[in-house]
Amino acid sequence: MSSISTEAKVGIFVLAAMVILGYMSFRVGEYGFTLRKGYPVKVVFDNVTGLERDAAVQIAGVEVGRVEDIVLKDGKAVVTLRIIPTVKLQRDAVASLKTHGILGDKYVDIRPGTEEYGYIPEGGEIYYVEKTADLDEMLRELGTITNDVMAVTALLKGVLGDEEGEMNLRAIVENTRDLTMNLNRVIERGDRNLTELAESLTETSQEIKRAFVALAEVSERVNRGEGTLGQLVENRQLYDNLAVAAASLQDIADQIRSGEGTIGKLIYEDETAENINRGLTSIERSMEGINRYVSKSEQFRTFITYRGEYLAETDNAKSYFNVRLQPREDMFYILGVVADPRGKRTTKHYYDYAGRSYYYDEYEKDTLLFDAQIGKRFKDVAVRGGIFESSGGVGFDYFAFDDSLKLTFEAFDFEEDRRTHLKAYVDYRLFSNLYLTAGWDDFISDHGNSSVFAGFSIHFEDRDLKYLLSSVPTP
Repeated sequence: MSSISTEAKVGIFVLAAMVILGYMSFRVGEYGFTLRKGYPVKVVFDNVTGLERDAAVQIAGVEVGRVEDIVLKDGKAVVTLRIIPTVKLQRDAVASLKTHGILGDKYVDIRPGTEEYGYIPEGGEIYYVEKTADLDEMLRELGTITNDVMAVTALLKGVLGDEEGEMNLRAIVENTRDLTMNLNRVIERGDRNLTELAESLTETSQEIKRAFVALAEVSERVNRGEGTLGQLVENRQLYDNLAVAAASLQDIADQIRSGEGTIGKLIYEDETAENINRGLTSIERSMEGINRYVSKSEQFRTFITYRGEYLAETDNAKSYFNVRLQPREDMFYILGVVADPRGKRTTKHYYDYAGRSYYYDEYEKDTLLFDAQIGKRFKDVAVRGGIFESSGGVGFDYFAFDDSLKLTFEAFDFEEDRRTHLKAYVDYRLFSNLYLTAGWDDFISDHGNSSVFAGFSIHFEDRDLKYLLSSVPTP
């Protein structure tokens, strides 16, 4: 048999390439054949600018269909999607328009729902639609902001652009610098005064110690009959001499009583007495001010608390760390952070084809929540208000058994679309700084967040911290 010519080989190669190319043209896209076998689903958007037929439909970044048709109905865009048969869409799935990058093509993104509501049938509709920002509208707002910035810049130029404005700005900078330097000098002078006061107190303490030692030595010498005082106790003649001296002192006292001499005038003249009384009154007022300042500083207390809770329903741990500042017994402030395994909860608003509104909860993981509260105590009851886990709320505490037992109720996160976050728990003091806790968190939740919990908390007061720090050995 004769061999195949070169022309025949080229023809066979070209034919095979055309067959392969024709086959690949049907396989363009990951689901080229299966899309025609898929089922249609409709979704209504207010605006589909930039979306074209045959655009991709994705779930979690994976293409699951294509846009089959786009028509206008009642002033809104009705988009028909063709979904591959192996993908089922839940009835509460959410559709939105997104863009590949900033200037890329638009596509339809679907966020799956929950299986408990069932699946959308063939020819059904996705009712939950997330509104997206329009690029033209954003550019218009950006233009408005740019005009405002230019107006503010022009105003600043008018105020500071001339020579007088420059001089005023320079004067402000110089005044700020002088103020900072003066504050630094005041602080340095205060530190030196405190250092000198501490050194003086140390020296005074040493002098008092030496004085007591000297008094002990004098007492021993008196008991042995040594020295003048010892002679006074043991020597009869010295006693008689002192009696004569005492009689002389009595005569001097009689002269003073009659108003004679300098001391007599000092005591019995009214003007002199009034001057002395005024001086004593000033000294007394000064001492009262010092006492009030010392008493106030002793009343101010600081507490540091760590609290850990184990949520039984979700098998997660929730942690709290706060600082409590108490300027007086019936008033306190609480600042702290909360580490919630569920993260920060936000609610997004959606609309269906019929114009009905729906809300969808999302959680931002690995986000710290914050507490900032002010409270007042009335005997055994304390009332708190402010920020609870990054939302507004109130709290009530009841103390019993000399504050060893505390019952707490908190209500916060007042949103219209979901029930208020309610929390109730009890703390029991096991040791001086250790408390056991148990309770029920979000117990009326309609989103499945209700859970009982148990845990512990550790409390430290400022004097406890001072004791711990003073107990640490220093090199």
